[in-house]
Amino acid sequence: MKGPFQRLAGIFTDEDAGDARITLLFGLAAIAFVLTHVVQVLTYTLPSGQFKVVHVGGAAALIFLYSAAHTKSAVSKAAHLLLAAVAAAAIFYIFTEHQALTTQRSFLPNTTDMLIAWVFLGICLYASLREWGWVVSAIAVVGLLYGYFGELLPQGLLYHGGITLKRLIGYTSIPYFSGLLGSLAELSAGTIFPFMLLAAAMKMTGCIDFIMQVAYRLGGRSRAGPAQIAIISSGLMGMVSGSSVANAASTGALTIPLMKRVGFKPEFAGAVEAVSSTGGQITPPMMGLAAFLIVGLTGIPYGEIIIAAVFPALIYYLYLMFAVHLRAVKFDLDASADETMQAELQVEHSMLRTCLWNAHFFIAIAYLITMLLITNLPGRVSLHAAGILLGLYILRELVFHWRGLASIAWNILRLGGRTAFDAALRGAQIGVVVAVIGVLVEVLTVTGFAQKLSFWMLELAGGDLALLLIVAALACIAFGLGLPTSASYILVALMGAPALVELGVPLLAAHFFVFFFANVSAITPPVAICCLVTSKIADGSFFRTSFIAVRLGLPGFVLPFLFAVHPEILGLEANIFSALLVSAMALAGVIALNVMLEGFLFRRLSIIERLLLLPAAGGLLHPSLWASFAGLAVFAALAGWLWLASRRAQTAQEG
Repeated sequence: MKGPFQRLAGIFTDEDAGDARITLLFGLAAIAFVLTHVVQVLTYTLPSGQFKVVHVGGAAALIFLYSAAHTKSAVSKAAHLLLAAVAAAAIFYIFTEHQALTTQRSFLPNTTDMLIAWVFLGICLYASLREWGWVVSAIAVVGLLYGYFGELLPQGLLYHGGITLKRLIGYTSIPYFSGLLGSLAELSAGTIFPFMLLAAAMKMTGCIDFIMQVAYRLGGRSRAGPAQIAIISSGLMGMVSGSSVANAASTGALTIPLMKRVGFKPEFAGAVEAVSSTGGQITPPMMGLAAFLIVGLTGIPYGEIIIAAVFPALIYYLYLMFAVHLRAVKFDLDASADETMQAELQVEHSMLRTCLWNAHFFIAIAYLITMLLITNLPGRVSLHAAGILLGLYILRELVFHWRGLASIAWNILRLGGRTAFDAALRGAQIGVVVAVIGVLVEVLTVTGFAQKLSFWMLELAGGDLALLLIVAALACIAFGLGLPTSASYILVALMGAPALVELGVPLLAAHFFVFFFANVSAITPPVAICCLVTSKIADGSFFRTSFIAVRLGLPGFVLPFLFAVHPEILGLEANIFSALLVSAMALAGVIALNVMLEGFLFRRLSIIERLLLLPAAGGLLHPSLWASFAGLAVFAALAGWLWLASRRAQTAQEG
């Protein structure tokens, strides 16, 4: 029988609550954390510096409380509770001293200020290490060491005059309110966190389960059934979750065993899930966290960014759906003939009734998209959408399920508590890693390294855009390896985008270029963190999974180059007809490459037929439209020939 603390902790989570008393404390802190953000985003009551302190320090404190609740070691529990108290003390100090820090001690911090700055840096680095592993924290520390010892480095790209220790620590938080408390923290607090709250509300009101149902209905009865389910569900959920790895782990646990059961090899199943989950980060209207980061770094309105992402996302997922269907046909796999799976697809209600039952999802998302397109207040709009979602869900449950005042009060309390719990935890995890990467960004900016790297890339390319694109792509993949998408994008945008803009690439196209490569670093060997997760679930070879994922994720590697030479794909400098035409050519081009690599289209291809697909794909992806039309003609002629040959072979076999 549950004790009183366990029952109260049940307000916030059904999962293993660990220590119920600390979970209850976490839940109360989560409510305060969420309410602070809601009030600030809607009313702008606090100065920016104070709000950022609450956001970043509160995120660290919540992470420590959660860790304390879920550790079995008494020493570890006490240590994490102490760290949470230290984080709270740091918040209190900076919050109350904000006025003095910004007006009296901006350039002359006292000893206590420096001590708090050191403590704040330490707890944030440790919080990031706990949630994201050692890579992000280690990179930030390396950046700080570079800032301090720069004058000892040889003359050239890495050299700078060095930064004194006191000034360097000041750049990490106070008194300059940069680094951990810089513009990235403001973006995380005012824009990203409200979307985490919306994502939590979607989860608690059954919208995530509805997305899975839709994926089953749309993809379950095709030949590649489970693979199509993985693509649809992971794409829809990935744009909400903000983490391709978390998405791959959650949906992959369901979809990968299904793919293996109908005959897909473990490595292919793992690769499909990894690529599908990675693509969620480029799928509008939410795009994980990327859209908000692009807004913060470029100042381009949110509506323009999500419109620009439409055609690239369509190309990515249509290509992936074609690729898995082609694999199913090649190996004569047919999930629609699997009786067990088709039995699972037998549902009680029609699709129309299911959609009507989840009308709160459609209304909230319609409001979100509409308002994002006509306003530039994504944080506030997402809070409105979350309110609509929760309000309509409560109304539905009052009409159909909840009865009695006690039941109504309990269910509303539990819905609010669990939404706050989930939003605070996910928001804290994102908030702390974005803040820590802000330290590196600040160091690279004040030392001039980012600007010098852009000049170095331009010099290396010698003014040749094609060579610069290749150099920038390699740099983006290298810097993005092992990092969360948000952190890797920030890093590569700082280093790669300015050089591209300098050679005439439109600002949005340059940022989409580096973002796509930062994103696909999650499926690029030798790190391929997303493939590492899915290969374990699939019980397959990690490296084989990674290399298959690179092939399945081909648009993620090809499209960025087209953004630079064909910005029409992003809706830049073009009408809708031009955008559709160029996007169609790009889709045909990557499909031609996939057919060549797969060696199958209607029947197995000979070496000569596969080689003919190379100029066809090259023409389709060439900057010149005439070359694209020529490539299309070659591809269409070859596809027609293969179809006729396969029909003749089938007729001869039947005769």
